[in-house]
Amino acid sequence: MDWFSAPLNFARYVLTAFLMYGCFIIFERLRPVEPHQPLSHVWFNLRWYVFYTLVSFALQATGIGLIVTIAQNWLGAPLIDLPIPSNPLSYGLIALLYFLVTDFFYYWFHRWQHTTLLWEQHKFHHSDVSLNVTSTRRVHWLEDPLLLLFLGLPMGLLFKFNGVALGILTFIEILWLQYIHMNLRLNLGWLSPVITGPQYHRLHHSFQEEHLDKNFAVFFPIWDIVFGTYYHPRPGEFPATGLTTEENHNNLWKANLLPFREWFSFLSSKLSSYKNKKNELF
Repeated sequence: MDWFSAPLNFARYVLTAFLMYGCFIIFERLRPVEPHQPLSHVWFNLRWYVFYTLVSFALQATGIGLIVTIAQNWLGAPLIDLPIPSNPLSYGLIALLYFLVTDFFYYWFHRWQHTTLLWEQHKFHHSDVSLNVTSTRRVHWLEDPLLLLFLGLPMGLLFKFNGVALGILTFIEILWLQYIHMNLRLNLGWLSPVITGPQYHRLHHSFQEEHLDKNFAVFFPIWDIVFGTYYHPRPGEFPATGLTTEENHNNLWKANLLPFREWFSFLSSKLSSYKNKKNELF
C-alpha cells in the first residue's frame, strides 16, 4: 500500500464530490421545493459523507471487491457477450441496456431494503427531513458491501466492460443519483412513466400512506409499473419527507450504530418471546 497516495486520493475524491454537490445546489436554488432547509441538515450530510467515504475506502482496501472477480472467473463470465459498438447509436443502445438491467437488480435490492431485516440499515437514508442532493450518500456504510452482493455481482457475471467504459457508466450513475435527490420543483409530466426525476424519487421518500413502498426504481419507472409499485406524480405534488416515526438520526455516532442497535433489539425481543413461550410450556 502507498501510504502517501491513499490520503491524497481520499481528499481528491471527497473534494470532487463536494464540487459536484455545489453545482447541483446552485441548480436547486432556481426552483426549490423547500427554499429554507436548515443548513445544519446539509452540514450533517456532508460530514457523514466524509465518514462514509473513509469507511468505503477501508472496505475496498480489504479486497472485498475480489468477490466479483473470483465469481467471474469461476463461472466464466460474461454470461452475455455483447457486440462491440461501432457507432454512437450502438454505444447508446448498449448503455441503455446496461442501465435498464442495472435498474432491475437495484429495484429488487431497494425493495428488499424496505423489508424487516434490511430496513434497519436503509431507514437512515429515509430519515432525512430535508431531502436534497447531499442526501444522495446519506446511507449507512453497509450499503457498499450489500450493493456489491446484490448489484455488482450479478452485473459482473452478466456483462463485461473495460475500465474506461465502466468508469463512464459509473460516473453517469453517480450524477443521476444526485439528480433524483435534488430539492428541485421539477414535474416531468407525461415523461414520468418513462424516466425518473426528483419528484418521482421524492414521493418514495414521503411518509404519507399513499406513497409508502412506491417508486423504487432509480432510472426507469418501468420496473415499478411491471411489479406494481408505481405511483404517478400529480402536478404540484411535492410532499414532506422523513420517517413515519419522525426519527431524525442526525448524529454521526448514532447513525453509525443504528442498524446494529436495531438488529440487537429485534433479536433480544425474539429471544425473550421464545423464552416466555418455553416457560409457559414447562
